[in-house]
Amino acid sequence: MRIKNLIRRWFGRSVIVIESSPEIYVADMTNRSKNVRGIEITDHQQPSPDGKGMMDCLVFHNPNILSVDCCIFNDHDFKNPRTGKDDKHCEGCMYPTLHDPASWMVFVEIKDCKVGNMTEYKRESKRQIFNAVRTFRRRGIILNERIYGIISFPRRHVSFNDTIFTDVYETTRLKRFTGIRYYATNEAIVIGDLRVRPII
Repeated sequence: MRIKNLIRRWFGRSVIVIESSPEIYVADMTNRSKNVRGIEITDHQQPSPDGKGMMDCLVFHNPNILSVDCCIFNDHDFKNPRTGKDDKHCEGCMYPTLHDPASWMVFVEIKDCKVGNMTEYKRESKRQIFNAVRTFRRRGIILNERIYGIISFPRRHVSFNDTIFTDVYETTRLKRFTGIRYYATNEAIVIGDLRVRPII
């Protein structure tokens, strides 16, 4: 409960959804609904708001039916400490409901864009996750958690990690300097309280 209480204290406009289903779907409906809908977390794949088939999603496979808190960030909850203006950040975060400082925590950024625009967003995606993690650390929400940064381009249906990270040395360098395990993927498996495994 500690982490949930801290998130509610510091991010009062953000929404926490609890999911304990075999599959957790995270979709960014913003573009396809013309800003009528936003980030949605459900236990099933939804139809696309534009009427063109099913919505492309980031999927967390949860075979052990672990209860997971999913926090959808509100844009106005993140402020730049120097300017006081809204700071860019990722879509949200997820963590086990029965959380302790040894648990995992996933920060999610979804780019529901055309495949050809992926390279344009790669630097921005990493920065948005980093900004959110930095804010959580500054406010004492994160202690010793295992931090993952998952960047998802749901419209791409094949492996694409190399289009986000130049090579394995870049991901190693990013982890060393930021403490974040960055992955580009549209699927991950919740192993348990201590680990998530991205499918790349």
